[in-house]
Amino acid sequence: MSGVHGLRNEFTTTLLNSGKVLAAGGLATGTSLASCEIYDPSTGQWNSTASMAAARVYHAAALLSSGKVLVTGGSGGGGALSSCEIYDPSTGHWNATASMAGARFIHTATLFSSGQVLVAGGDISGTSLATCEIYDPSTGHWNSTASMAGARFAHTATLLSSGKVLVTGGEITTGTSLATCEIYDPSTVLVTGGNGGSALSSCEIYDPSTGQWNSTASMAVARAYHAATLLNSIKVLVTGGNGGSALSSCEIYDPSTGHWNATASMIGARYHHIATLFSSGQVLVAGGVGQSADLATCEIYNP
Repeated sequence: MSGVHGLRNEFTTTLLNSGKVLAAGGLATGTSLASCEIYDPSTGQWNSTASMAAARVYHAAALLSSGKVLVTGGSGGGGALSSCEIYDPSTGHWNATASMAGARFIHTATLFSSGQVLVAGGDISGTSLATCEIYDPSTGHWNSTASMAGARFAHTATLLSSGKVLVTGGEITTGTSLATCEIYDPSTVLVTGGNGGSALSSCEIYDPSTGQWNSTASMAVARAYHAATLLNSIKVLVTGGNGGSALSSCEIYDPSTGHWNATASMIGARYHHIATLFSSGQVLVAGGVGQSADLATCEIYNP
């Protein structure tokens, strides 16, 4: 299949309601990008679309209930950004919206069922953040909310079926990884503890009904900066990553057995890439960093 038109890593991909994928911004040869592309799975081709007003990398993107895409913050040529933009797939154009109260990058953006978006943590000028903000698309404004108990960037944020958000891991300073986890609730914040670092093969499962973590089988390969995708089968596909060098290997976790199984490796080794699940069950892997350079190549995994 064809790759994205330009080299890029650390960009965002958003699955649109049309089934197409929006790739926005990122980094190429050390320069942040404003350019954007649309992938059409029916043709297997990438096509250019309007660029963002600001070049940005390490930003976050969320698909709003309206079908538009909210992009928040990131890092541009002049440092951390507080600016935000909204992409309208019906027009192919970007429009400005209110800026966040604070600039940030390497943060998360999570859509609630209410349509609001929670932005959490991140980094600014080498300082990790605990602050959080909520965007209300009905007003186009940001409002402050409770900060996390611990500052962090490069973490994950997962919307649970309860409507709460589970924030896991990340880093507090570059190279100092965290195992701490928090749950965001409109009225309370729960913290569970520990810390650690470096590429890991160990895995844990969080049970929201008990609020507990439990160990499960380790992956065959220690890896960091990989991508994990929940498949339609409820199994989890892990692709690539960095285990001292870029990896092409992939593994699948089966929650019914608690075991990992090898699956076909990618054609190219990569980390810091993006993985997007299509309604067909296929997974698009795009961009990232290879053994020595940024990548424009893309691959499709068929389970």
